[in-house]
Amino acid sequence: MKIILTTLLLAILFQGYSQNISDNKITFQYTQLPLVKIEKDFQTYETRVAHGYLSSNEDSLSNYALQQEVAQQNYESALVNYRSQKKNILKQYYRSMAIWEKAVNEGVPAIKPIKPKMPHLPSYQEVLRPRLSSPIADEKVKQGIDIKGFKKGLGGSILTIDVQAIRNIKIIQKKSGSGKSTKYKYDCEYSLPVLIKFETPVDGVVLQEVVLRNVQKYKMKDFKSQYDFKIYWLENQELFYSELENYARTQAIKFANEYVNDQLGYVAKSRSTEIYSVKKFKSYDYSDITNAYSATVLALNLVSKDKEHKGAKAKLEVALAQWNEIMMESNSYDKKARVNDKISAMIRCNIAEIQLWLNQFDEAQATLNLAENARVLKAKNHVRGTKAFYTNSKTRWNVHY
Repeated sequence: MKIILTTLLLAILFQGYSQNISDNKITFQYTQLPLVKIEKDFQTYETRVAHGYLSSNEDSLSNYALQQEVAQQNYESALVNYRSQKKNILKQYYRSMAIWEKAVNEGVPAIKPIKPKMPHLPSYQEVLRPRLSSPIADEKVKQGIDIKGFKKGLGGSILTIDVQAIRNIKIIQKKSGSGKSTKYKYDCEYSLPVLIKFETPVDGVVLQEVVLRNVQKYKMKDFKSQYDFKIYWLENQELFYSELENYARTQAIKFANEYVNDQLGYVAKSRSTEIYSVKKFKSYDYSDITNAYSATVLALNLVSKDKEHKGAKAKLEVALAQWNEIMMESNSYDKKARVNDKISAMIRCNIAEIQLWLNQFDEAQATLNLAENARVLKAKNHVRGTKAFYTNSKTRWNVHY
């Protein structure tokens, strides 16, 4: 117990002698570069809508006709078998009756045969008509697609959006609560794939992908009893499927637009990240860190001016120089140093962010590695949260430059 108390006391005392980092969440705008480069001459495009669900409708109707044909054949076969069985039973019964009748006519006592039961008359097994996809207007799809940085028009590139049929519909029931608070929650799982294709007059097809193959979810109503749901289902099944289809298509068009823009568009995005400074500590003066922080925020707010961040370059370089000058004082071995290991690690996170927007991706990655290896938990967490963004940014930049 004494050892634990001593450890806690030392930790508290050490905290009192430790500089405190200020976490400053900042948000700024930038233009995300596309993953597929389309030359400027071909950034005028026309959206065409393909109705893939119509093929599914035709397949369903063909299968329906086949099932009807099989059902009719089975019915006719069962009817022939029924008539044959009935004939044989009646023939045997009439023979027994003939023997009985002859005996009665001759005055010989005889027991009258019991009339046999006839086989059940077969019934036609109804084949349910398939649920077909309803038409979707081309304009509804076209209005939902807008490639940022491109122009809509004829004579350029062609974007094809092929809407498939909704499929794999499955109702999922989950019971929650107990007593009066019991609820039966229902979700509908489904999938509605969309084929996306973009082709230019020179390069042909540069993007072709089927998206939304995976299972999607549609929230349904909650009920107090599963039998209340059954009543609802009996009365509203067709309406439900219509609402589901409309919802699924709306979501699919929205996702298709997001996907196309992620691959091809120049999308205005918001970047939220931490830029670190230092709170006042003892007799140390941290005005240089405050100035560097202010210069960094000013520079980052300029990166949205153009795709290549040229409008922010000068300010970014000024901020970077200020941080590098402060890092000349870095002392990772002295916890009480003005720029100790903790401050050094967090400044490296700031430097990496600046290097990223100066398009110095390798340098930014190297700086992040130094921050991550500094054995400062806050820096490690920062690096983990931002590495994927840095990698993605580098990938997109390399496509164009």
